[in-house]
Amino acid sequence: MPSNLSLTRTTCELAIAVTIALALFSRAAAAQDPPEGLVEVSESTRRGFWLGLGVGAGGESYDVRPSTGYSEVLYRPTVSLRLGGTASRHLRLGGEVLSWINQVGPAVESLSSALFIAQLYPFSSSGLYLKGGLGIGRNAVDFRDSFDQGDTGFAALVGAGYEFRLGRHFYLNPVIDLIGHRYDDGIIGDYRERLINFGLSLLLQHGR
Repeated sequence: MPSNLSLTRTTCELAIAVTIALALFSRAAAAQDPPEGLVEVSESTRRGFWLGLGVGAGGESYDVRPSTGYSEVLYRPTVSLRLGGTASRHLRLGGEVLSWINQVGPAVESLSSALFIAQLYPFSSSGLYLKGGLGIGRNAVDFRDSFDQGDTGFAALVGAGYEFRLGRHFYLNPVIDLIGHRYDDGIIGDYRERLINFGLSLLLQHGR
């Protein structure tokens, strides 16, 4: 079983590599004309209310006893909903709900986050952004007889993404997010869960 240190190091290296790649891509894209039908977001088009719907593949792992490290990663589908407003050409603020779903026989396992998020755009003329969020996390097991059990705790998120303009109000938005949950269970004590999500969202922006 991989150690907590090696898994954390691998995840951090992956997130850093993706962020650097997105930054390099945004600089290169700014120096040339975008392909027909796919235009990156620009300073003049980032404004107003926005709404994003996304799907993805999320890798979940847990750490019940810190001395044993995180479990093996289990990839399952994810869905997300984001909405908010644009504070400036460099900042969007809003809320996000993201859920990881695993069907196990008659039961459905889920890992969900409800977060306040901030998206920082380092370059006003580029669609690249860095994201952070804080909020509530919940893991649950739901059964067909409507009975469910789970824990609620603290959740935090870091991530990055890129916005490509498809039309006047629509954008294609690939993202990578790392979400960590911490729980305090009365029986087993403190434990953690984490999710690395590779997603693709359709973003609607209401504005001129």
